[in-house]
Amino acid sequence: MPRLILMENGNRRVFDVGQGPVTIGRSTKNVLSVMDLKASRLHCRLEESGGAWRIVDEGSQNGTLVNGSLITARSLRTGDVIEIGATRIVFEDAAGKAPPAGSPAKEKPIPEELGRTMEIPRGAADQPGDGVEDLLRDRANLLRLQRVARAINSELEIEHLLEIITDHAVELTDAERGFLILFAEDGEEMQFACSRSFAKEAVDSPEYTISRSIARRVLDDETAVVAVNAVEDERFRDIQSISVLGLRSVLCLPFRMRDRVRGVLYIDNRLQKGVFNRQDLRMLEALADQAAAAIERARLFKSLQEKGAELAESNLRIESLNRRLQAVVNSQASELEEVRETLRVRERELATKYNYRSIIGTSTAMRDVLRLLDRVIESEMPVLILGESGTGKELIARAVHYNGPRRRERFVTENCGALTDTLLESELFGYVRGAFTGADRNKKGLFEQAHRGTLFLDEVGETSPDMQKKLLRALQEGEIRPVGGKEVIPVDVRIISASNRDPLRMCREGLFREDLYYRLNVLQIVLPPLRDRREDIPLLLSHFLEKHSARVGRPVPRVERPVMALLEAYDWPGNVRELENEAQKMVALSEGIVTTEVLSEAIRTGPSPPPAVEEGVRNLDALVERVERDEIARALRMAGGNKTRAAGHLGISRFTLQRKLDKYGMNPGDPGDGEGEGEAE
Repeated sequence: MPRLILMENGNRRVFDVGQGPVTIGRSTKNVLSVMDLKASRLHCRLEESGGAWRIVDEGSQNGTLVNGSLITARSLRTGDVIEIGATRIVFEDAAGKAPPAGSPAKEKPIPEELGRTMEIPRGAADQPGDGVEDLLRDRANLLRLQRVARAINSELEIEHLLEIITDHAVELTDAERGFLILFAEDGEEMQFACSRSFAKEAVDSPEYTISRSIARRVLDDETAVVAVNAVEDERFRDIQSISVLGLRSVLCLPFRMRDRVRGVLYIDNRLQKGVFNRQDLRMLEALADQAAAAIERARLFKSLQEKGAELAESNLRIESLNRRLQAVVNSQASELEEVRETLRVRERELATKYNYRSIIGTSTAMRDVLRLLDRVIESEMPVLILGESGTGKELIARAVHYNGPRRRERFVTENCGALTDTLLESELFGYVRGAFTGADRNKKGLFEQAHRGTLFLDEVGETSPDMQKKLLRALQEGEIRPVGGKEVIPVDVRIISASNRDPLRMCREGLFREDLYYRLNVLQIVLPPLRDRREDIPLLLSHFLEKHSARVGRPVPRVERPVMALLEAYDWPGNVRELENEAQKMVALSEGIVTTEVLSEAIRTGPSPPPAVEEGVRNLDALVERVERDEIARALRMAGGNKTRAAGHLGISRFTLQRKLDKYGMNPGDPGDGEGEGEAE
């Protein structure tokens, strides 16, 4: 009766073969159970056929070798050696039955000693030994590499290929785990392309379970490292991660692609010492060479697939565009008109680009402002511009934008003091369709329109506490939510704000949020009033006369000396805006020469003298009326007739101001109903 001599893990067992088929595998349900990790649950079977015994592979994962050759089915003769992983099984026909007719002559039974030599101890490959054993081992390794090469060369899907390579590296060396680690071009960033365990499963969080120092040393030195016991290895005594991770056997070698080291192949066994030897290193070097070529092939195949897919997608897109072209024409025409309008606006803005040439003035105060602008412009920090109404705050804001790093993007402005909270919120943040009555479409807010550009918030001190809170949230989070919308929209906007009031004082009085003030007041520019730079009045007047004369096609009028003296003596409560208004009047009313008759009454008469001190008691009602009339008139003049701004100057509500105007029968002047924003600065 035939028998099987099983040599497994240094132990020898003899199994007598019965009449029926003998199944062999890792499962305990088999007739002959083997504990080798490379054995499949049902690996192979022995069966009798026509008086002879044959072995049949059952589709095992790692294959069945007979006398070093990979088989699917084969007849057995006495002395044949069956290999399943590291397990050796010698087949013997105990009865000495002759082989069937036509089969090769019967060989001598294999001696028991020879059977024992088939279990080659680990490390024996490093010791000089019998030449026959070396040849058998080399032949077996070559056959295993041949099988591995067939496996990796038949796979073109890159992720699966990396798993196959790593699985085979673990299998060939009896490792516990394997890692294929690739590095970026600069050699700094470490990428775990694949990490696998002996059970052919992914390793969780691989970056925390290996010695990165060993991997980086192999990458830098381009030399393999084999550690019998890494914890006790003097080479690694300064690497704390080895002792923390409890690493034992480690083998790490360079992974070359296109003659350059692009990463490392790292395998280890945390449970046993001395698992790897030079033979394992040679096997992995051969595997790495095959793997590099296979990876390049797979990447090329993937690139070709992607290009093919892109080409197919492009063809489909072209066909779709051709079908939709007629339907899109009207929409495209509208979009093109919008783009043209944007370009026209941009051309107008660029034609009058606000740079230093547009800022008129050579006084010491203005030179200080320009020197400060030199430091502010190249920054992208928020800017707060302070100054009285009409001093040119928007002009400075445009100079900051059009000379700064965002000059190619949009510059959007809004006067916060001219709108109610509801209107201001919809203007700044936009709204969605159906947000309120009349909202029949989505509208982008000024924050979204100014994305990557600059948003100028004039008179920001006039905003309500509720609006200040919404502005603060937009500046802190860098995102807005349109009125009626649910989704937030990220925005990248440089904020330039302006105020004709002292926001720090307003913070102390509880009228302005202190946290919003510090958000806006990163860089501060304070503009001097015109009365503090009177030497600039001739230059400014000349500029305005040329500008408005050219606009109406009239020659520039000449200004008499007495007129200039009156202009320089006047305090200009409306600042540069009031001066430009006066220049327009000169162009319209003068006949080539500007005389004092053309000037406004306030400029001709000069400042009102203080009231004379009268003896006795004066009527309080009359005194209050006089003071209120004078202050209301002054506030309206400073605000250019805008009632809302004038009420702000006076510290009263617009409703209270209107009552007093009606009471005293006063006319707010040229701006009419005061709903507008006044003259642009």
